[in-house]
Amino acid sequence: MENLTNLFKIMQLTRSMPQYGYVVAGIKQNDLSNLAEHHYLVTFIAWQIALSLKEKGANLDILKVLEISMVHDVGELFGGDVSFHYGRAHKVARQKAKEFEKENVLFLSRFFNKPEKFLELNSLEREEVTSDEAIISRFADLIECIYYKMTLDKVTPKDIEETVEALKARALEAKDEITKKELLNFLDAFSGVLDGKSVQDIIWDNKD
Repeated sequence: MENLTNLFKIMQLTRSMPQYGYVVAGIKQNDLSNLAEHHYLVTFIAWQIALSLKEKGANLDILKVLEISMVHDVGELFGGDVSFHYGRAHKVARQKAKEFEKENVLFLSRFFNKPEKFLELNSLEREEVTSDEAIISRFADLIECIYYKMTLDKVTPKDIEETVEALKARALEAKDEITKKELLNFLDAFSGVLDGKSVQDIIWDNKD
């Protein structure tokens, strides 16, 4: 249990660790998201998507979706965040950042109650995105990032193009046919939200 008390103290750092990769998108220091916010929102989005897919009959382990999402960027706690566009344009830098992140994950694993479980969630399965659960987590990650940029009015046409392309690629990788079909259906609806509609617009669209 002593390891857990240390782990919980370390995890408090996620409140202060900024996602500095967003600087490339023109987001100023005071507006940067942090890992705690990002993890919560990615997990929330992935949870709701997974529940919806499960109700449609998809073969999914919802707990696994949540676990992957909850720790998917923990390795960035000590550095390693890379801009979405920079990572896609400069793959060598992205790979080096992933290696650094993997080393951080190795260090952090010693504080987890089940180190092997934490390492499994951060294994090549997560990096290569080979399971449907990992695909949903990555899907949610991409969605959270562009919604965040939308709240700051920092979404560019290139953001939309690259994100929709990446989301479609992830959806097509799903092994379960229901998961694949429903993720593509979601993407159609999601693309419609990227037209700049505000929260106020959504509220008025759903008035009594």
